[in-house]
Amino acid sequence: MVTAEANTKGNSMDFIITEFCSFRLFKIITLTSFLILFALGTNIITAQVIGSDHPMFMHDLKHTGRSAYKNVHINTLKWKSITGSEIWSSPVVGSDNILYVSSTDGNVFAFNPDGTEKWHYRTGDELYSTPAIGVDGTIYVGCKNKKLFALTPDGKIKWMYFVGSEIYSSPAISSDGTIYVGAWDGKLYAINPNGTLKWTYSTAANILSSSPAIDDDGIVYIGSQDGRVYAISPEGRIKWSFMTRTKIDSSPSLGKDGILYIGSHNGKLYALDSKNKGKLVWEYNIGSRIDATPAISSDGIIYVGAKSGGVYAINPNGTLKWNYNTGDVVTSSATISADGTIFVGSWNGVLSAIKPDGTLQEKQNVSRFPILSSPCIDSRGTVYIGSADWKIYAFGK
Repeated sequence: MVTAEANTKGNSMDFIITEFCSFRLFKIITLTSFLILFALGTNIITAQVIGSDHPMFMHDLKHTGRSAYKNVHINTLKWKSITGSEIWSSPVVGSDNILYVSSTDGNVFAFNPDGTEKWHYRTGDELYSTPAIGVDGTIYVGCKNKKLFALTPDGKIKWMYFVGSEIYSSPAISSDGTIYVGAWDGKLYAINPNGTLKWTYSTAANILSSSPAIDDDGIVYIGSQDGRVYAISPEGRIKWSFMTRTKIDSSPSLGKDGILYIGSHNGKLYALDSKNKGKLVWEYNIGSRIDATPAISSDGIIYVGAKSGGVYAINPNGTLKWNYNTGDVVTSSATISADGTIFVGSWNGVLSAIKPDGTLQEKQNVSRFPILSSPCIDSRGTVYIGSADWKIYAFGK
């Protein structure tokens, strides 16, 4: 997996991978018994969102994490399905309630709403990238084998573009069809809808899991391990950058007022004015490393998890509203229902549903393995989440 190769390159997935190694070792020791048991047994933000419930990482191009659906619960397991390895990717849902998720076994899976597999496509290497669905139903996903894949809705290859560097970042599709994705070589790639290169922009270090956000003017925002947040024009020119002086693996999120939120390894959540050259509005010191992407509620509250195991609710003015303790590391990014419930996973295998006031609505002990995936919600109120136990889960009332 990414451990061996990435560590030889100084991959700053250091915390996630190093601490996850213990789970991996446990998995290897218990793999035989595991296999035996298995054998036995809102607001539309841009054109991309049209026709899909949750078409990309963090729901929309601004990474708000806001679902259009309310009265969502996780009381009951509706179904679960196993893949061939750990799921680090987040599930996404198309207009027909077809669920797409990638697995580190190298397959992109499509599941019907009842949990039966519709198809899978083998990419040839491990997948950490969350798929993105275009308005025509095309599924885009990046792979460790340095390729960006475009798949048809029936699981056939449409095209692939050889980026030349590993992709752990998740793609975003602008309203003109351009696909943006970050890569390990530190470049932001802009790919035309026909699979040809439009342009690249080089940052000063690697891009790991930070994924592009796009505003209404087509400006693309991404973080880099050089410690900077970048704003890049649709033509590939730098608009501004902001230096945090520490690595960034979190993805940027954009509020309706143009304020950009992003977390960093130094434990700070930054609020930047994207309309004013990235000027610092405020910073809040959580005090624990942030890998998760901030989610933004309709009333402007920012929710983000941290290594401490806390899910933090931050007011729009940069003050703490509340902190909910999940009991273990949070690298999962939150999804928010239309009535304000916050859904988030943690490394103790728990999926939590937190009320807007910071109290627990309900929780599910999904598995003994960490949840790194971020949840999504479909039009029937089903909540989907992936786990390092190789499975995708569907929960409802």
